[in-house]
Amino acid sequence: MTDRLYDRLVFAFLLTVILCQALFAAFPGLDLAVSAHFANGRGGFGWAEGLPAMINPLLRHTGELVAVALVLWCFYGGLTGLLRPAALRAWAFAALTVVLASGAVVNLLLKTHVGRARPAHITEFGGTAQFTPAWQVTDQCSRNCSFSSGEVSLAASLAIVAVVLLWPRLKTSETRIAALLTAGAYVGIVSVLRIGLGRHFFSDVVFSVLFSGAVALVLYRVLQVRSARLTFDPNLPILVMLDRIRDSRAFLQAWLKKPT
Repeated sequence: MTDRLYDRLVFAFLLTVILCQALFAAFPGLDLAVSAHFANGRGGFGWAEGLPAMINPLLRHTGELVAVALVLWCFYGGLTGLLRPAALRAWAFAALTVVLASGAVVNLLLKTHVGRARPAHITEFGGTAQFTPAWQVTDQCSRNCSFSSGEVSLAASLAIVAVVLLWPRLKTSETRIAALLTAGAYVGIVSVLRIGLGRHFFSDVVFSVLFSGAVALVLYRVLQVRSARLTFDPNLPILVMLDRIRDSRAFLQAWLKKPT
């Protein structure tokens, strides 16, 4: 990504943030309208008891495992010297984007302090809490609240860093389009599940994606990912793990053959 392209992306991102903020400020009822599309008409959400309710935790736990693996790999690779500075910056970009966007900004800051009730908990859909627009600080929820979505932020962070780091390896326009579509589909599926299950509003998922994008843009420049990603090898953790397994197997076999 050239500096000119990066500047254009930043401009486009800021414009998108302004437009999204203006949209939800002017039409706060849009959240209710989108959620109502998934409501079952009996004061709840039908997806909460169907197949989507089983798919959602699978996607969540998979994303969480990948995030933990990224953090552990960065520590291991840095401490052992397996990751040279440039490669370490690339892997740190992935780990820090996930940790800061989903962990710090969304879960620790916003979900703890904004206090927005989830769709399934408001009176319009059978609950007792009051609906409040995005960004409005309220007391309708005390913990693990609706604004914004940690799962969508996690999915968006993983999707963004995957596309950014793999981009130089995608040599054709077809593979790059496929990567963008795959990343978008992953984030879209997670987002629709969270809305359909009555766990988040439309604005929750939109701003979660934007938070992840903001963190990624900042870290891209701070960690100099443009040059660092040229040394990024997604296969390295697997190769190292296989080597360690072979070493452990060889050690165990030698120990078992050791005369008593």
